[in-house]
Amino acid sequence: MNRILIIMHNYAGLSDLIKKNLESLNYDNVDFLLYSDEKFRYKNWREQLNNVYRKTVLGDKKYKEILRKAFIENTLLEKAKRLPEYETILVMTTDFFSEEFLNIIRTKTKKLIGNHWDGLNRTPNVYSKLKFFDKFYVFDKNDVDEKKNIFFLTNFFFNFEENKDQPTIKNDVFYIGTYVEERFKTLKEISAILSLKKITQKILLFSWDKREPEGEINFTNQFLTYDENMNWVKSSKALLDLKLKEHNGLSFRFFEALKYEKKLITDNPDVKNYDFYRQENIFIIGEDAEENLNSFIENPYQEVPAEIKNKYSFESWFKTLIS
Repeated sequence: MNRILIIMHNYAGLSDLIKKNLESLNYDNVDFLLYSDEKFRYKNWREQLNNVYRKTVLGDKKYKEILRKAFIENTLLEKAKRLPEYETILVMTTDFFSEEFLNIIRTKTKKLIGNHWDGLNRTPNVYSKLKFFDKFYVFDKNDVDEKKNIFFLTNFFFNFEENKDQPTIKNDVFYIGTYVEERFKTLKEISAILSLKKITQKILLFSWDKREPEGEINFTNQFLTYDENMNWVKSSKALLDLKLKEHNGLSFRFFEALKYEKKLITDNPDVKNYDFYRQENIFIIGEDAEENLNSFIENPYQEVPAEIKNKYSFESWFKTLIS
């Protein structure tokens, strides 16, 4: 079987989930090369002493981060040089990898494929790297340019075997995300509306800075595991999704809702252009009537046919990338 290499940042343990799903599908020909896979080490005691001096005397708290990134880059370059050839190499989160690194990776395969889970306008450093790829897949239709080998591919839901037990419903609405200032104002407004309507909610925002709760919005500086995240998903009636202004791509939250047959509340109207959209299942903020929100959550979920649902599984996504 032809060998495949996946290169990616292991954000929130995502690579472990991909490995698990590949194993469940009997792929035994896939290797991984991960960004920041090795713990940072100073080159020598002088570099460490210099960092202490800059931090304590000069107040430069960013110097270690500069050293850390340089360490990761040098480690990646050395690993790339030692790689064997692969039939296919897939690169996720391309914004983390330098052109020098990708230039080496290009020599290790006849087929280099990219997949990006963010809008290109949010990560403009990706544009100069597109020249290395045979195909580059994006999740926002507005970024597609097939003449430049940029193609459309949605996100997905994992379809490995899971515990079938149905947890007790604890909340009407669940939201988890990273603190982004432009999105936070919208989140506070929606949370206030949910409270007024006596719709129970679990809202969790990741922030490196310690923050006190604001109303129903709680903050954490710890990443939830996939299982912890999915337990909140499965114990809620509906999920909340808020888009960023730079793109219209559908987040992973849409496909988690599709997998677990959960209602979805979103401010991304582009979802109406997808074949799994059902007005009974997806409430669009700013378009659907606010007074119908309670009944939307309480009314039964309208099942989506399996032939549509399965198009958005990990299995289908991966086959598209390696085809």
